[in-house]
Amino acid sequence: MRKNTAHDFIGFCALIGFPLEPFQRKIARAAFAAEHELCVLLARGNGKTTVMAALAVHHLLSVPRPAVYVAASSRDQATVLYEAAREFASHPALAGEIVLRHLELRVPGGHLRVLASDAPKVHGLSPTLALVDELHAHPDDSLYVALRAALHKSPGARMVVISTAAEAADSPLGRLRARGLAQPHVKRSRALTEAHGGSMRLLEWAVPDDADIEDPRVVKQANPASWITVDALRDQREALPDLAYRRYLCDQWAGRESAWLPPGAWQAAAGETDFQPGERIWVGVDLSGGGGRSDTAVVWLNERLHVGCQLWAGEHDASAEVSAFIGELASTYTIAELVLDFWRASGLASEFEQRGLTVVSYPQTDSRLIPASARLHAAILEQRLVHPDDPHLNAHVHAGIARHSRRGWRIDRPGTSAGEQVDGLIALAMALDRAEHVEQPVRLLGWL
Repeated sequence: MRKNTAHDFIGFCALIGFPLEPFQRKIARAAFAAEHELCVLLARGNGKTTVMAALAVHHLLSVPRPAVYVAASSRDQATVLYEAAREFASHPALAGEIVLRHLELRVPGGHLRVLASDAPKVHGLSPTLALVDELHAHPDDSLYVALRAALHKSPGARMVVISTAAEAADSPLGRLRARGLAQPHVKRSRALTEAHGGSMRLLEWAVPDDADIEDPRVVKQANPASWITVDALRDQREALPDLAYRRYLCDQWAGRESAWLPPGAWQAAAGETDFQPGERIWVGVDLSGGGGRSDTAVVWLNERLHVGCQLWAGEHDASAEVSAFIGELASTYTIAELVLDFWRASGLASEFEQRGLTVVSYPQTDSRLIPASARLHAAILEQRLVHPDDPHLNAHVHAGIARHSRRGWRIDRPGTSAGEQVDGLIALAMALDRAEHVEQPVRLLGWL
């Protein structure tokens, strides 16, 4: 049987074709330190899950009667770590030592198993090693608590939590991090924070809040893996919304709201727009009910993604003006689709359906606006979209924020006060989403 030490684990990784980089050796030494619990916070793409998988396989072969449990917010997520462990267990250097089963690895007297996210079913287990993957994605702390509460059952049992930063400090991961930072010994060196004492140890690679995240060399300090390059980080900064970049690449603890476009991206898309009489256009409408709560916007674009717009302030119900204006558009161009929220504009929808236009209902729900937001974001960054530099539309675009949820991010308004209107932005996203929408062909699968 192998020795249950950091030195033996580092040699084991080399044996199975996974030589550890310096930061991974630091994680390995922390995993075998005196504390029973380790929390590793590291940006996406730095291979933390793979290190944990190797640790799990080594544990199977170095501890009598091992019981390793891999847990995550969903079985699919936990399977990611399991698949990496299975690959290591299949290495020729370990031939005959581990039996492979579906979502389980077996050794004489022990096993590795993937847990479902149903926390009540976890109670009663006696882990010798509990691995909790991406705690930031867990809806609550029930799964973590169930496993943590079982560590005392097996002498020397350990828990390792690996994750990227969460959205908020008031979360299961946020509370765990706060406990780690409250340990007696805390040291910070550039992007790395180390804390230990009592029964817990913390390793966190993160860009400091006051650092310049526009400098990819600074962000690289929080991404210690050799395969993550400065050029790759620069590319991600240009492509990702601000909050996503801060959380997933800088490992910063950001809130649910952030800028949805990099600085200067919208300005770079301004140019001379061109519309030819009779050409096809897609028209997005975001209708206000009046009262100053929001503006009313009509935004249209053609197949070359040139943008036109007309906006009305929200002091009154602008339905009559919108109806007349869309009539003018229809007399000049071919409206491929008129896109609006039927719940907000049922009267307009009925009117233009009766006039023979193709009207598309577009509820402003996450399921619609999350993919539409990503589509608009890409069109602007890739400079495929050209807008007329209209001050009113510009204000709406710059007022928009990226609001994040577990399903992804979407453009939204930052508040409900006057002056924070995004109706033109929403109408643009709706129109672009439909302009680039491609119907999937119907496939005949067989005869009944």
